[in-house]
Amino acid sequence: MRYSLRLVMSALLGVASHLSAGPYNSAEPMPFPIGPEGKAQELSWNTDGSGPFPQRFSALTNALDNRPRADHNPDRQKILDRIAAARKAEATAALTPEQLAGLAADELRVGQFDEALNRLAPRSRDRVPDFRILATLAHTYAMRGEWHEALRWHQAAFLDAEFPESLAQTTVEQLAWLKRVERDYYRRWLRIHQERQAQKADPTKESIFPLFENVRFVNEAGVYEPGKLTAAERAKLPADAVAIVQQLLLWDPTDTALYWLLAELYAANGQLRQADTIFYQCAWSRQYGNRAELMAHRTAVQAAVTQLPPEADPTDLILAPLPATPAVATVTGDPVEEAALPSRGKVIAVVVVFSLVALVLIGLQLRAVWKRGRWNCHPFG
Repeated sequence: MRYSLRLVMSALLGVASHLSAGPYNSAEPMPFPIGPEGKAQELSWNTDGSGPFPQRFSALTNALDNRPRADHNPDRQKILDRIAAARKAEATAALTPEQLAGLAADELRVGQFDEALNRLAPRSRDRVPDFRILATLAHTYAMRGEWHEALRWHQAAFLDAEFPESLAQTTVEQLAWLKRVERDYYRRWLRIHQERQAQKADPTKESIFPLFENVRFVNEAGVYEPGKLTAAERAKLPADAVAIVQQLLLWDPTDTALYWLLAELYAANGQLRQADTIFYQCAWSRQYGNRAELMAHRTAVQAAVTQLPPEADPTDLILAPLPATPAVATVTGDPVEEAALPSRGKVIAVVVVFSLVALVLIGLQLRAVWKRGRWNCHPFG
């Protein structure tokens, strides 16, 4: 069950890229609730592979799957329909900056990078440029792997335009958090990729993506241990580190280096099964199996998962006996416990025996009917 879910997720995650930091699409609500002190709450990921984050993440990667398929791809089709409607409206009237950025964001979602670039570039020269246009343009270059241009346009978005005071389906608190992520983490994400591209480092020696500076995922002895992180190292992480990385991944789900970082955060927080799933996907469907550090950490997480208590099987919940609360009958004034319910094993055995007997009886009955029919149809009858 667990590995079948992994294979399904791997198939979805192995497709290709998407969305945005800049691209703010009013067609979709901002998903992260904001808690105390303006910190975002992470989107949950359950151990069985369900939850808001894997669902959104899979939908984004699925939308980029342009391979011919026998079955319907509703995630991609929904966005293609939205693009068609927006282009039809564009043919009759000029789109607002918000509408134009939303259309370009959708084009990025389905891998139409050139179309998004051609749509946004002319509007980047507006006398008063719109932040959403420039930020979406920056992400378009990022999706094309042109990190220098992406960083240049993202800086221009903050220097030459104003961050929106409101966004559709976004609260004031969510808007403030998005601005923080854009300024402090998305920009750093761009810069790290630009530096890595320039250095042309050996991928086998790649280390954990340093989005959070100087953090070492080690225990008190200075050794990597799933579920253990020193207080000093944890203090270097923002309280909403998982949510920040999740947001960046929703902006670009093709970034395997960033996905690896999410696995490390889950492992440090003791969410070992989630970390194990991500390491599995990074190693296989995302072809990061040649990263020595990733594979070493994956082995450690796998070993830690084997020490966890087994997860409940859904069938156990259905067939489990009722709690031990026997009914009480009164006999001659004294409370006497009624006979306990039969065990699940006995119930299954009775059902199996009953089924076999029923099958035999049905077979005999059919045989008798067949014989009678054969006799009645005899040519000399």
